Amino acid sequence: MALKRWLDRLTLLDLFDGLSVTGRHLFKKKVTIQYPEQKKLPSDRFRGMFRLDEERCIKCTLCAIECPINIIYIDWHNEKNPQGKSVKVLDRFDVDLKRCMFCQLCEEACPTNPKSIWLTTKTYEMAAYDRNDSLYLDIRKLTDWRAAENVKPFTVVEQG
Repeated sequence: MALKRWLDRLTLLDLFDGLSVTGRHLFKKKVTIQYPEQKKLPSDRFRGMFRLDEERCIKCTLCAIECPINIIYIDWHNEKNPQGKSVKVLDRFDVDLKRCMFCQLCEEACPTNPKSIWLTTKTYEMAAYDRNDSLYLDIRKLTDWRAAENVKPFTVVEQG
């Protein structure tokens, strides 16, 4: 056994094994993406950031109730519309992403068709200098999906 170890050291077999791996990868096609200039579009199943369509939301709070870790905070109040009917007005819709596990239970609980909250937005760029800025979504950040180019809200599918 000692003789074999000594011969391996003498012939530098380990060095040539490592160099052969390097040599094989040296001539392969590069797979690096130059990130800020080139952006990879995530797959359709990617769970991105939350988005909310305030017009579709009926303020039922089912998404907050269904959330297993209670990170969705919704506040609303009643107002009278010009016809005299009482309507719910959304005051606060916040999601604490520091604790979110992206399970999509809030999306499944939403009774509206199409959904008023969804996770498949393909948004993955949430960098910020302050941790609380990027990890706590308020109503302003949740509804800015209309300006993004790769965000598609749910559409109604007609059953035939």
